[in-house]
Amino acid sequence: MVASEGRSVAAADKRPWLGPFCFGVGYDDFVELYHAENDRYMRTLGLLLSVMGIAYGGISLHVLFDYAVGKEVPNGLGDVLAPLIMICLWLFGLWLLVCPPLPFLSRGVMCGRFFAVHGAVVPDGGVPDGWSVSLSVSLGELGAEEVAADGSLVRTPYAFMRRRPVLTRRFVFMGLRDVSRESALWNTVGVNWAFRKDWNGEGAFVPRKALGGALGGARRVRRGVRRRVRAGSRRYRRAVWLARLGRVCPGCGRRALALMRPELEWLAEGERLNKEHKRQGADDATRSIGDGL
Repeated sequence: MVASEGRSVAAADKRPWLGPFCFGVGYDDFVELYHAENDRYMRTLGLLLSVMGIAYGGISLHVLFDYAVGKEVPNGLGDVLAPLIMICLWLFGLWLLVCPPLPFLSRGVMCGRFFAVHGAVVPDGGVPDGWSVSLSVSLGELGAEEVAADGSLVRTPYAFMRRRPVLTRRFVFMGLRDVSRESALWNTVGVNWAFRKDWNGEGAFVPRKALGGALGGARRVRRGVRRRVRAGSRRYRRAVWLARLGRVCPGCGRRALALMRPELEWLAEGERLNKEHKRQGADDATRSIGDGL
């Protein structure tokens, strides 16, 4: 049953679902996509800070008011700074909840990484505002396939995507699951908050304007992606548990491999095509040098 399910999914992927869509991405588009990838985590963190700040912030305001009218006398500078810090944390949580910001220190690094992942040649010391890249993206039954600016294939299976695609002003964004980036609980334990991974630019996205007449528009396409992500995630979770059981039951390991075989073969095919593309590029470069001599 597991093998037949895998074969049916692999056969369905031979029929493209949507695309290809050809479009350009600039710096403003990167900012919008970064917000789509990061805002949910920031709002969750802001909600936690805001809920905790309702009690602590209220108490801090009451304490400062008593100091101001002379009902209480602070014993030192710490008695004033502690309530001020709690109020600042409360206001910071509200800021994250209402208007999640972009990181200021690593924005240029993440922007360069984003364009490099999607095939652009990023100059050293360049201005991010002037960067752009042209892409071609299509959606199949197994995942999203991108032809990057350098001609390489970037394949993203639905099984590895987050449950909810994000609908922005210009894109439908499909991010990858990564607990070290999207889990507020994980990033508030110990010192994890200080070592949260930067976004490496991965994820699939298609422009909304290209989906105007495709299957009823962007919202309907998002529902279709969610349906495929749920199906792929269920198979992936089953495969993970079977792989764990495979340590004591070899048959479970084989079933796990059969369950994810469509995605594994699809990704392996992409790697093979990328190697052929690089080899062809190297041959063309060698030929052009020989012709110049």
